[in-house]
Amino acid sequence: MKQASYDIVIVGGGLVGASMALALAGIAQRYDLSIAIIDAAKAEDSTPTAAGDLDGRATALALGSRNLLDSIGVWADLASQAQPIMDIDVSDQGKPFGAKMHAQEMDQEALGYVLQNQHMGQVFWQQLTQHCDAQVAIIDQAQVLQVDNARQDSKLVYERTLEGQAEPEKVEITCQLVIMADGGRSSLRESLGMFNHQQSYDQVAVVVNVALDKDHQGLACERFTAKGPMAVLPLLPDVTSANSNAHNQHRAAIVWTQPQERETELAAMDDATLLAELQNQIGFRMGEFRALGERQVYPLSLSVAKEQARQGLAVIGNAAHTLHPIAGQGFNLALRGAFALAEQVHMACKDQAPLGDLAYLQQFVDASSGDQKRTVGASDQIMKLFSSRDKSLTLGRQLGLLAIQNMPLAKTVFTRSAMGLDRPLANVLAVPKAAPQTTEGGAS
Repeated sequence: MKQASYDIVIVGGGLVGASMALALAGIAQRYDLSIAIIDAAKAEDSTPTAAGDLDGRATALALGSRNLLDSIGVWADLASQAQPIMDIDVSDQGKPFGAKMHAQEMDQEALGYVLQNQHMGQVFWQQLTQHCDAQVAIIDQAQVLQVDNARQDSKLVYERTLEGQAEPEKVEITCQLVIMADGGRSSLRESLGMFNHQQSYDQVAVVVNVALDKDHQGLACERFTAKGPMAVLPLLPDVTSANSNAHNQHRAAIVWTQPQERETELAAMDDATLLAELQNQIGFRMGEFRALGERQVYPLSLSVAKEQARQGLAVIGNAAHTLHPIAGQGFNLALRGAFALAEQVHMACKDQAPLGDLAYLQQFVDASSGDQKRTVGASDQIMKLFSSRDKSLTLGRQLGLLAIQNMPLAKTVFTRSAMGLDRPLANVLAVPKAAPQTTEGGAS
């Protein structure tokens, strides 16, 4: 078996794993650390492509998350494909009171941003391959078989089969710290006995993009109905359409929660019927829905890993927690966790301590646990409160929406928390940038 060594190994190269590597990249350059990302998929093409048409998942990025990415110098390359959320309309179907939030009212450039995951992932990989190749090695098409953190240094074994190889190659890596960012169904977490608390919501999410008949003007809508909430998020206009009046120029992303017994029906439903159902739920606040993209229907559950750090080992992202999508906080919470872990790695480097020292990892857990409890708890309680037609709960949430709308202080506190502005930025370092090329003779 081949041997290799790195200071830090990140298992999982999705949005969370890639953002973890970016949060660490400047620290790695400053303190001469080596990082490896191990991922089962083939590495992304480093050249972003236009994410046009109606397909592709999207993520609502809180303003606080935007500020985290800006602090390491990544936001500038994301901004051109980010749709600002200028206004948010929260309503309760069939009830008189709702709440409206406005970026101008909060004296902010936006309440948040919506990006298509494809573009965000491509920019993350472009940053890693173009600016961080001296610090970060990417090991793609590889499957991690086991992790052992029982010794002073952690060890893991992966196998990889590349084109032209008859047998998979096995490699054992020694490192100071293993970071597991391999998703909600993390087999590694299970194999290590880091069990999670899981609760099914008996609901499914329908995720689909729609074409609009008019400009959404940066409006996002959250609509609570008897059977589940619906979020409609604005997307950038499709400038790739040759015809400026193309039916899919104006677009939005929808996440619709429904009872689990409708899963098969919703997956098989024809587009015209689904369009009519979606329109009936949200009304015409954002215009008329004209066409649908490719839909995804999947079951919803809440899970939180009971153990998120051991000596030489940390768990982040969906491997640590999965949320109901009602408030769009899943990736934002994961990003804050990644930066909180990077901050502790930074502290360990300053103190010349081992990167996997449990004392620093426990500080990461302590710093993240309060954020997790607030965010997970809020998403869970909002889902239960707004999915019930119980008269007392209906009255309670109507009074809550009325208070948010009419009490400036309550509205400010609620909105700043949703925007992720109630937490300080993590103390990390910017992504290394290549030095400007010079012409012959030394002029830049």
